Amino acid sequence: MAKLALQFSGPLTLLALRFVGASAVLWPVVLIVRPPWPRWPAVRDVLIVATFLQLMHFGCIYLGLWLGASAGVIALFAASQPILITIVAGVLTGAVIPRRVWLGLILGLGGAGWVILVKGEFQEGALLGALLGFFAMVGLSIGQVYDKRAKPECHPVLVYVIQYGFAALASLPIAWAFEGITVTWSLPFIGSLTFLVLINSLLGIFLMLTMVRFGQISRVTSIMFLVPGVAALIAWLVVGEVMPVLAWPGIVCAAGGVLLVLYAPEREISQ
Repeated sequence: MAKLALQFSGPLTLLALRFVGASAVLWPVVLIVRPPWPRWPAVRDVLIVATFLQLMHFGCIYLGLWLGASAGVIALFAASQPILITIVAGVLTGAVIPRRVWLGLILGLGGAGWVILVKGEFQEGALLGALLGFFAMVGLSIGQVYDKRAKPECHPVLVYVIQYGFAALASLPIAWAFEGITVTWSLPFIGSLTFLVLINSLLGIFLMLTMVRFGQISRVTSIMFLVPGVAALIAWLVVGEVMPVLAWPGIVCAAGGVLLVLYAPEREISQ
């Protein structure tokens, strides 16, 4: 959906409109529910999570796609999230990171590198876009681990109102300065933006953070090894992005790296 929307707007504009749209949907819910406002420590934690999970994660993805990285390559890095989660949690807690995790990371990056090589995405910023896709997953992983550990005492609706309001205020001036918030309004853009706001921003992020808070992060992200194949299929159907046959061994390699990490002995992140 982001790849489709970026045909009609700049990446920073799309990012800002996504956050503004999510905020606009949530504020009427706040006025109806009237949840108690959280204390500053909880607000601070929510803002930290928003910085990594909303601004860094989605900002890097949109910029990466805009620079020319394919949705399939970005999805390959998304599949590496269980590996990055384990590494980030290990760094934050001081836990020893098993060697199988590092091997899984090498397999994941190797698979992504193979797909980039086969697709020839070395020109016109596509390689930089793919690198931004990797940093997007780093931001998402940091945001998830921090939210899991901090567990800010805040009503769920206010969590997202604060996150998206903060992200909108941060992204709007930047989008205005660099892109002038220029959009070619069309049915495909409106449809894709609606999907990004309602399904991805509200439903998807809500389900993800809920599962992370009440479950084990490694199990919540375990389904991510399916992302590259599914994303390649959807990208082919929606934006005509074809994944070459020779690229599929790289996808399988990346999925193998994730599966290796999921079954590696590790201390569960539950504290």
